[in-house]
Amino acid sequence: FQGAIISVDKVVVVVAAVLMMIALDRFVRVSRLGRGIRAVAQDAETATLMGVNIDRVVMVTFLVGGMMAGAAAMLYGLFFELTQYNVGFLLGIKAFTAAVLGGIGNIRGALLGGLLLGLIENYGASVFGTQWLNVVAFSVLVLVLMFRPTGLLGEALTRARA
Repeated sequence: FQGAIISVDKVVVVVAAVLMMIALDRFVRVSRLGRGIRAVAQDAETATLMGVNIDRVVMVTFLVGGMMAGAAAMLYGLFFELTQYNVGFLLGIKAFTAAVLGGIGNIRGALLGGLLLGLIENYGASVFGTQWLNVVAFSVLVLVLMFRPTGLLGEALTRARA
């Protein structure tokens, strides 16, 4: 691509991330356990009355979340080829920022929030310098929480609960 160097491991990371996102979205939207997860998230008491085993749903949710986090950590290590004891701290805060930006509880919103946060960070780094990269990300979090606390796609979820 006009002198750009694209290595195989970078392509693997992008393809695996997209496949993980599609698989998670399909799991939550189509499967019986996914419906249970959405039902418990919306109203645990009513879900119990409808026959949803809350303990099983919570266990599966933590299992899937842990598996996704582990796979993401592996892809992060493959992409940046380094690790240290606190490597996940900043990533966790940025993941929270992406979830807030997209709308808490909305998987597609979190994807959109992550993409937007990445674009905003890169644009901010080019304007202000790379030393301000994290400041730009946290400024986005503060601004979103101040002016649109439901996130970009969070309002549709709130209306669905009403």
